[in-house]
Amino acid sequence: MPSQIKHILVLEPDRTFALRLTHALGRTGDFNVSIVPTLKEACLQLVQTDQDLAFVPVAEGAKIIRSLRAVQPDLRVILVMPSGDEEIPVTYSGTVQGVLIKSLVDVELETLLENVARRPMVQTGQLAGTAVLQNAIRSLDTATLISTLQETHLSRLVQAVVFAEGSKLLAYWGEVNEGEAATVALYVGDGWTGDNLPSRLQFIHLPARAGDLLLFTHQVTGDYLVTLIGLPETPLTEVRQQARRMAKKLKATVEGRVLAHTGLLGNGFGLGKRPSYVIVWRPVGLLPNHLHIPLRRAMSRLAVANACILTHVQVQADLVHMVVTVPPGRDDSWAAYLFKNGSEQTIQQAFELKGSLWETGFYAVESAEPLSETELALFLDDSSELTNSDE
Repeated sequence: MPSQIKHILVLEPDRTFALRLTHALGRTGDFNVSIVPTLKEACLQLVQTDQDLAFVPVAEGAKIIRSLRAVQPDLRVILVMPSGDEEIPVTYSGTVQGVLIKSLVDVELETLLENVARRPMVQTGQLAGTAVLQNAIRSLDTATLISTLQETHLSRLVQAVVFAEGSKLLAYWGEVNEGEAATVALYVGDGWTGDNLPSRLQFIHLPARAGDLLLFTHQVTGDYLVTLIGLPETPLTEVRQQARRMAKKLKATVEGRVLAHTGLLGNGFGLGKRPSYVIVWRPVGLLPNHLHIPLRRAMSRLAVANACILTHVQVQADLVHMVVTVPPGRDDSWAAYLFKNGSEQTIQQAFELKGSLWETGFYAVESAEPLSETELALFLDDSSELTNSDE
C-alpha cells in the first residue's frame, strides 16, 4: 500500500457506510482512520491533525471540498458517489483525485488508493487560469514564462498548455487547474526517455471529467517538455504546429535569450524589480487559537496563486505580521487587499463565520525584514499608523 497515505478522514453522514469503508480500509492497509458526520467536524479535525486523504460525499457545488482545502490545501480527496448511474457534477472537474462508487468499495478500493497516491497534490489557486509553482526554476523569470505560455492559441478544442521539467510541473495556462496540470506533467514525464522521438501523442482521463483528453507533447530542450491539452477530436496538425511553436519560444526562455517585455502583462504581472513589504493589520477581536494555522495556510495558498513569496508570516491573537515579495508592478495596497480579503473569505467559508474578521486599514513599509518586537508594540499602541487604502 502507498506509504505516503497514513491518515485518512472519512466525512460521511451514513454511519453504516462509514464503518463499511473503514473496515475495507483496514483490510487494505494500516491506516489511521477518523470518521466525522459533518463538514464542521471535518474542518476541526484537519485543524488538529493534517490528513493525507479524505473521502467525501458528492454534493452539488463542491462546497465541501472548497472548505476542506481552505483548511488544508494539500488534502487529497476521493469523491464518494451513491451509484455508477449518476453523473459527476461538473463543479468537481479537476478538484478530486479519485471517485469511489459505494457498491464497489470492496472491489475497487485498493486500486483506487494506489492511483490516488501517485497523483501529485499541489496547492491550487485561481488567477485567470494561470499559476506558477514556487519550486519553478529560479533562473526563469516568472512573468516572462507566463507571458510565453499566454501566447498559446487556446480554443474550444485546444484547452491548455503545460510546461514541465521531466515529470515536475513548472507552469501552466488554460482551462485546467494546478492539480490537473501536475497530473498531466507526471503522466507525460514518467514515460519520457532519451530514446523518444521529439513528439508524442497520448490520451488521459482526469478525475471528475467526462471523457478522455488528448495530450500532444514536444521536447523543448533536454528534460523540458511542453504539452498541449485538447479534446480527442482536435486535428493533429493543429496541435503539432502549436506545440512546435511553443517549444521554440520556451527554449529561448530557458536559455535566457528572451528579453524582458515592457509594460504590464494581461494578468497584471510586469517585469523588473520585485519589491518586498512588511504588512501588519489587526483583527476585529482576539483571534481564536484554532484559526491561526488555517489563516497561515490560506495566506500561503494566496501567495502561490498570485506569484508572491512569503518570507515571514506571524498570526497572533491581536495581529497579523507578514513580509511578502510581490510581482513587479504591484504595491503594498494590492498585497494588503489580497491577503486581508482573501484570508477573510477563506475562513468565513471554511468555518461558516459571519461578519468582518479584520479591522479597517493596515500598516505597511517597504522592507525585506520583519518588524522588531519594539516596532510591533508601537503599532499596537498607535492606531494612527493605519492606512485605509485596502477599502
